[in-house]
Amino acid sequence: MFSKLLRKIQIDDQVPLGEGEYGSVFLGKFDGRQVAVKKVELRKVNDNDEKVLKLLDHPNVIKFLHSESDDKFKYFAMELCAASLDQLFLKSDDPRKYKGPKLPPHLEVFLHLALGLEYIHSKNLIHRDIKPENVLICVDSAGLVTMKLADFGFSRDVNERGTCTLSGIKETLNWFAPELLTSLESNDEELGRGTFKSDVFALALVFGYLLLDGQHLYGKAFQIPGNILKQAPIDLDRT
Repeated sequence: MFSKLLRKIQIDDQVPLGEGEYGSVFLGKFDGRQVAVKKVELRKVNDNDEKVLKLLDHPNVIKFLHSESDDKFKYFAMELCAASLDQLFLKSDDPRKYKGPKLPPHLEVFLHLALGLEYIHSKNLIHRDIKPENVLICVDSAGLVTMKLADFGFSRDVNERGTCTLSGIKETLNWFAPELLTSLESNDEELGRGTFKSDVFALALVFGYLLLDGQHLYGKAFQIPGNILKQAPIDLDRT
């Protein structure tokens, strides 16, 4: 039962799917199909997310479908996926745990994500927030699993040198490339501007996370930024 009807989007805010930096995600309907609907307070709307999603069209990037607003919120209808990668490793009694079809072999998962990131970079964009929560597991009607990159609220265009500033950056430090951590430690954005390589490093950390069954390549949460800076992947032998 959908509790809110907009012009084209229906949303059931009693069925939450997730929580993001700028809003919450609920089950919904658009154009006769089930979708994920991101609900964001108007004062928190990040126009960059929609701008980028409208630009991107690739099998390994989440698909934007439609947006509309009421007097308090903006609603984004997105392709519906089964779960994010981190949900694969939740405890079996957690209701949010992914329990759908088995993922493809690791190499195929890596290929999906590498192709998605290559496409994003071909549009002269840096994602800047690659982490397991932003890697989605999508399952089609035949049970075929496709991996997709999502959440472009922090993405930036690169300049002619292929870099972008770190201004407004709020992502989880545990998925930062060393040059970004160095910049933040020194409070000098020019020291380590975001580049395509920063995204590649973060994606490699996601690959390690999958190989380690949900553990981080650089150790426990409090250890990770320091170990990345020291180039000490302490869990490398477990992969």
